[in-house]
Amino acid sequence: MEDQNYENISHPDIDGFPIGLKEAVFGPVSLILGLLTANCLLFGGANLGFALAMLGNLAVAAGYLRWSGHKGNWYSRVLLILSALIIPGFVRSDDGFVKFVLLGFLFVSLNLGLVTMAGRNLWNPAGVRSLLDPFRGLFGLGFGKLGASFRGVRRSFTDGSPAARNTGAVILGLAIAVPVLAVMIPLLMKADAAFEGLLDLLPEFNGNEVLTTVVFGGFWGCVLFTRGLALNHCVSGGMAPASDKKGVNPLTVNTALFSVCALYVVYLLSQLAYFVGGFSGILPEGYSLAQYARRGFFEMAWLCAINLLVMILGISLARKREGKRPLSTRLACLFLGLVTLFFVAASGAKMVMYIGAYGMTRLRVLTMVIVAFLGLTTAVVSLWLFLPRLPYMQVVMITALLMGGAVLWTDVDTLVAGYNVEAYLSGSLETVDVYYLSGLGSGAVPQIARLASDAPDQEIRESAALVLEGRWVGAEDLRGWNYTDHTAREYLPGEPEDMTYDSDLPGEE
Repeated sequence: MEDQNYENISHPDIDGFPIGLKEAVFGPVSLILGLLTANCLLFGGANLGFALAMLGNLAVAAGYLRWSGHKGNWYSRVLLILSALIIPGFVRSDDGFVKFVLLGFLFVSLNLGLVTMAGRNLWNPAGVRSLLDPFRGLFGLGFGKLGASFRGVRRSFTDGSPAARNTGAVILGLAIAVPVLAVMIPLLMKADAAFEGLLDLLPEFNGNEVLTTVVFGGFWGCVLFTRGLALNHCVSGGMAPASDKKGVNPLTVNTALFSVCALYVVYLLSQLAYFVGGFSGILPEGYSLAQYARRGFFEMAWLCAINLLVMILGISLARKREGKRPLSTRLACLFLGLVTLFFVAASGAKMVMYIGAYGMTRLRVLTMVIVAFLGLTTAVVSLWLFLPRLPYMQVVMITALLMGGAVLWTDVDTLVAGYNVEAYLSGSLETVDVYYLSGLGSGAVPQIARLASDAPDQEIRESAALVLEGRWVGAEDLRGWNYTDHTAREYLPGEPEDMTYDSDLPGEE
């Protein structure tokens, strides 16, 4: 039994986590993946190298927990599978903003999936407070238990278990081998041209890059290793119990909710004809299409978010009576939900009119996605008000991952440029803003090339050709490769060998 000397440990924080055969594999691999993740993200961006490292992190962490006997449930498997499907999207897109947002999604989904798989949830996964568990999983168990993992590794050198001693020997051997290999590899490269050519396929490293990778990557690898040990060995004590005595007097909550509801009743009655125009396509008197579509759209998006927050806070804060939230509180929240869904439908109809007349932009598309997500979330929460067993937070999490993954894989710039150019060439749009397209990412380049060759307006063709001539996508090593940049290079006239600032400008002699 590889861990038999640790079976009766009751205070891993004091004595250190058990170290055995599984940890002998998991530890070094986590360290290597930590180095790869840090190096690829810092020096190659969130592209191919980072995606491969993240998939490795997911597979190794889940594999270690599965090897340790943690099978998880359907929710943990769905979270991890969806995360694994989203990660390759970083290779598809070059959209830095969407990638940044999706990194936040992945932080929550990956850590929540692992915490749930190990059964270390502090909060019910069906409730909104379950969003605290991912932070606890990484910061509380990953960063917070580093000392326990170091003490466990140190004890493995002197523990009576053969597996533990072998683990310590392996870790020490790796620590010795790293500096030795750092000296031997350059010597072998100088001694043999074939070996040097093989290593030339790898990215070039400098001293600062190596130091940065070792510092940040080494620390991250230790955190990944510690998180796995803590999820495997720490006892969470079970989920926090619910109590009917907790909460605020329902009269206080209802007073606030009914005040908001009364405001919305007055507002909706005064604006009913204005909103109906968005569904019917009829413009109110005195408004142009652009004025009508733009007026209030983003404000309504904020109102949808605020309404959803008020609903969740109201139903969460109201003290239960006989195990249920007061009916009056639920009805008030339901009214807010219906108002929110009406805002979502009205704003969506207005934006469809606007896009049909003036084309797509990144802001319009991303705002529409957010509003659609708020609408779906509001619908789920509204159902949960009268179906308390509905796991609304699990549905919301899965919906967020599906929508976020769809946005990443679609690539917003590719979608916007493709729609605008196709609508212009088909005659649906009178013109197309080449200047706006030139400010989009690499996903717009193939569509700009279509304009340069197919646009019926000579001025637009010339403008698109100038954009292509001035566009440059820098060469990237394997770590920074992504599909969108690679495709864009095929449409560009060529990358200058020496970028200078004294080249002739158009119109100069």
